[in-house]
Amino acid sequence: MKKLLIPAFLMLVLRLSAQDAYHNALNTQLQTNYGLPAVTQWVLPNTETATLNGAANYGSTVTSITPTGQIFSQARRLVVAQGLNPWDAGHLYQNTSAIANGDKCLLIIWLRSPTPNAKVNIFAENNTTYFKEAYAAVNLSTDWKMYAVPFASTAGYALNSLNIGLHLAYFNQTIEVGGAAVLNYKNTVQLSQLPVLLNNDSYPGIEPNAPWRAEAAASIEQIRKANLTVEVRDLNGNPLPNAQVYLEMQQHEFKFGTAVVSSLFNGGSGQNDTYEQKLLNLDGLNHGFNELVFENDLKWPAWEQHWFSSWDDIAADVQWLKDHDISIRGHNLVWPGWGYSPSDLESNQGNPNYLRNRIRNHLISILGYPGIGTEMEDWDVLNEITQNNDYANALAGTPGYVTGRELYAQIFKQADSLAPSSKMYLNDYVAIEQGDSPTNGIALWKSHINELLAAGAPLEGIGFQGHIGASPTGMPRVKEIYDDFWATYGLEAKVTEYDISNLVPPQIQAQYMRDFLTITFAHPSLKGFMMWGFWDGAHWMDNAPIFNEDWTLKPSGEAFIDQIFHQWWTNASAQTPASGNVTLRGFRGKYRLRVACGNSIKEQDVVLDGDMTLTVNLNCTTRTREAENEIGFWTSPNLVSSQLEIRWESPRTPASLQIFNGLGQWVASAQKPAGQSYVFDTNTWPNGVYVVNADFNGQMVSRRIFVQR
Repeated sequence: MKKLLIPAFLMLVLRLSAQDAYHNALNTQLQTNYGLPAVTQWVLPNTETATLNGAANYGSTVTSITPTGQIFSQARRLVVAQGLNPWDAGHLYQNTSAIANGDKCLLIIWLRSPTPNAKVNIFAENNTTYFKEAYAAVNLSTDWKMYAVPFASTAGYALNSLNIGLHLAYFNQTIEVGGAAVLNYKNTVQLSQLPVLLNNDSYPGIEPNAPWRAEAAASIEQIRKANLTVEVRDLNGNPLPNAQVYLEMQQHEFKFGTAVVSSLFNGGSGQNDTYEQKLLNLDGLNHGFNELVFENDLKWPAWEQHWFSSWDDIAADVQWLKDHDISIRGHNLVWPGWGYSPSDLESNQGNPNYLRNRIRNHLISILGYPGIGTEMEDWDVLNEITQNNDYANALAGTPGYVTGRELYAQIFKQADSLAPSSKMYLNDYVAIEQGDSPTNGIALWKSHINELLAAGAPLEGIGFQGHIGASPTGMPRVKEIYDDFWATYGLEAKVTEYDISNLVPPQIQAQYMRDFLTITFAHPSLKGFMMWGFWDGAHWMDNAPIFNEDWTLKPSGEAFIDQIFHQWWTNASAQTPASGNVTLRGFRGKYRLRVACGNSIKEQDVVLDGDMTLTVNLNCTTRTREAENEIGFWTSPNLVSSQLEIRWESPRTPASLQIFNGLGQWVASAQKPAGQSYVFDTNTWPNGVYVVNADFNGQMVSRRIFVQR
């Protein structure tokens, strides 16, 4: 980023200029449309002329234009060529009034482009550290649109220390810009009161009839479902008609999961009972995530310095997850930048042997630790090598290393030798989230992958992080990226760190969640979808996809739960015909199968990972129930959904009714019910087998029922 030096006398002139018609109109518009107070401090000059004259441009050809029909009257046309990076061309301003730490500011800018699919970055940044106070990548329309990006300043800014502007070099494109302003509301408003306007209420493929939807549905039907044929036979092997077959899904084969904080569950130092309960029960029926990843605990500095939990505690967490039938990803073994490594590596960067030995010993430490290293479903062996090349640069030109990247294949080989049962993944963020930009790092990433494979690295999986920005990548492009990597490498893949910018409207976040899940679930190479946190109370950007900080469900959380546990969930039943055979089709995963005939019930767990046939033998006879015949006792319906009715004959009345689940746990009861019937509301009862016990003054009558929705 280029640092701007604007003469002090010019800053003084700009600050003393009288507020013009545009700034008056903008102030009024924001008061009227959003109920904001009038602002008296403008971070940029309070006239269009002074603002535009104070702008700096690089990497573009600039001309002045006069817009029509807008509340601003001056603009600039910027013609730019595509660069290697978006910031290779820019349009920049500097603050002409000071900003205090915590001030609530609203960045306004008007943009349009005659170039199809034009794109820019809007930002406010510290002009020394380049820390972004505000940042949004936005797509432009051919019409003038107002963009509004709010931010609460994280530091104080003296004059000329905050850059505000645009990165332009995504494409060969023409950008028109006007009306730039930053309003400083100080502490007169909450940040949430300031509007976010990015004109991002759509993305390619959002349309209900978008062509990709039918293709995805067909693919899901083909690759994510299978047939289970149940052959019901009597004890002599003869077909048994009129038997009831129930198939109840327990867990997906496909991995749906999240990053977690180890200290928040399993008795950790920050134990949060709600956090733990939600991991196991998202849908209210005890179905939760089936894969988790520790957000920070296994990163190298955190591992060595025990930032969050001891190694034994992490091992206990791994066992707890396994006990709850949840698999675990390992993240990450090596993140090859000094900023993500123990400090002694940078201090010894001139000593190749030291670096290699430190890396080797770290791999032995973490992968050899009992109950952790070899328990991972897969490992992110290397993280973000397209952006972090400190290790490679340190080794480049030393004996055995031409580029220094030869180290990467060595790391893969050692990791695989220490944890051969885990899949070895390469993880990065340059594909999905930057997919619409020709300046993305896909080509660089693929060149690194090619080097790894050529060196014999046991690379087994691709990790697409999926941190989605303010202008979400469209579904056709996501599929194109999946197809490209699948066709080129034939490797499995996972979305490893999904979240989405809080600058995207909540309902669009929800629709994007549903669509991104669908395009991912529909692709044969994808094996999992992981979020980088699920609760705002423990999320790096305070915008987790599922729950707000108070545990209320977000629209995107509703979309996730509905898609995973309703739209893509199978609970099915059928009655056997004369052949004794029924075929049920369901999503691949783990099931509980129940077959009932008369008073005989047989249950078993089934892993449906492809078309399969099971034979179940039953003794379909009816036991004599003297008490039932004498009293007359019935339950209905046979397959319970929302309510269970229990009836008995007069004049005898049960002293009590007791309901127990299949584990023998009490569920509900009624004491001395009046009349000849009683109804239990079963809406909150999980699917499964229950036992109804009725006590008729010492005579016990029992019935088994099935709850199925």
